Amino acid sequence: MGHQITKKETPRRGSLQYYPITRSDRAYHNFPNFGKLDAKELSSFAGYKVGMVQLVYSDVDKNSPTFKMDVVTNATVIECPPLIVAALRFYKNRNTVGETWAAGLNKYVSRKVRFKENNSNPDELKAKSDDVRLLVSTQPWQIKLKKKPELFEVAVGGSVDEKYQHAKELLGKEVDVSSVIKDGTFIDVSSITKGKGFTGSVKRYGVKIYPVHASKSRRKAGNLGAESMAKVQFTVPQHGRLGFNARIEYNKFVLKSIKNPDDVNIASGYTRYGNVTSTALLIKGSVPGSTGRLILMRKALRPVKKAEPVRVEILR
Repeated sequence: MGHQITKKETPRRGSLQYYPITRSDRAYHNFPNFGKLDAKELSSFAGYKVGMVQLVYSDVDKNSPTFKMDVVTNATVIECPPLIVAALRFYKNRNTVGETWAAGLNKYVSRKVRFKENNSNPDELKAKSDDVRLLVSTQPWQIKLKKKPELFEVAVGGSVDEKYQHAKELLGKEVDVSSVIKDGTFIDVSSITKGKGFTGSVKRYGVKIYPVHASKSRRKAGNLGAESMAKVQFTVPQHGRLGFNARIEYNKFVLKSIKNPDDVNIASGYTRYGNVTSTALLIKGSVPGSTGRLILMRKALRPVKKAEPVRVEILR
């Protein structure tokens, strides 16, 4: 269906790759899987989208036409305050057995979810389970972004005993981004796209705008489908809600980890965000989501090529 009356060969407008297009239930989205992990390796980390900068980096890809040359590119700044391990969650045949919460957590975490400190003996839960995961909490109050944290699961690599021992050591402690994501590596990012509200079919699907005298309406599809159908098919491009969808983008290159905020801050501050006050990551290219949105990152499941750290200089 080309959504034009005159051209039958015109391809349809709008991708069906993500159907059904549904609005996300919350403002962050975790990964459905984490791939193979080494012993005591954590699967993912999270940070808040700050904005974008322009920088120069030295290309180290031997197959690239710009090998050993300085290349100008755009990069996304993601601020990554430490995560705190709030609880251990035990599984048996992919079903939850129980949880053990840390003591002395911040009051903002208790506002997010009700829990009892050390409500279950972890040794007893471990004996009844075959998998252990971390339930971690963000700490946005450290960067004065907001008070309400986000909670999500993080997998741990290794055997069941190795997972349990490492998780027990981390319970109630902070985890830094440098222990999960390294410079010069590929990562996958998961986020919620920008919400654009109610839009028409032209913006939503790219439907061709009709000439002035062609039809009664110019900014909609030329027809609603076959005449013999008793209903309008879902493939017909119509008006409706756009954006705020869960998306995963693969193979984002980590250019550099910024430990000194002054190295990435700009004089006027980032629009609708301000200045960076904690550790930040420079991710090559764009990342879905609006400013201040939580971005989850994991080690790339299918990296396209071998990567290594590069020299980076931010343009001001």
